[in-house]
Amino acid sequence: MRVFGISALALTLWVGAAYGQAGGAPPAPTGKAGYFANSDIQNIWQDLEARQVLNKRVLEGGTHSINVRIVTPRDAPLVHANSLDIWLVQAGGATAVTGGELLDAKKRPNSDDVAGSAIKGGTEQPLKPGDVLYVPPGVPHGFKDIAGFRAFLIRIDAK
Repeated sequence: MRVFGISALALTLWVGAAYGQAGGAPPAPTGKAGYFANSDIQNIWQDLEARQVLNKRVLEGGTHSINVRIVTPRDAPLVHANSLDIWLVQAGGATAVTGGELLDAKKRPNSDDVAGSAIKGGTEQPLKPGDVLYVPPGVPHGFKDIAGFRAFLIRIDAK
């Protein structure tokens, strides 16, 4: 039930978020709903690809954020100590590797992330557009067999 509640909250935040082009991520609105136009999202994908940038935060809520994310083979597998990820796959595909043991784990500065070189003994799950991947705090996660993988990444502080 908690997973459903968190997923519903994340989707509500997505639908109720306000989008702004200038500066950093706009703050999450309070007391009103917002809107992300598909044309704005498509422009973000194009801009990220043109600049070879992997992530743009489109909403900052303090305890939660929404990011437009491109995943590449260079991305290290991670573990978040205090936050959970919800990946909403929009384009392309990849194989998510979750659980198991994070190898060569090193704490990242200024975050709750631990990055590694690989995941040993994880569970593999192919992902395609329309799929949703939920990763709770403390669970190693990464991607392989990446082909044009584009997703909305919703991160929520959970502890």
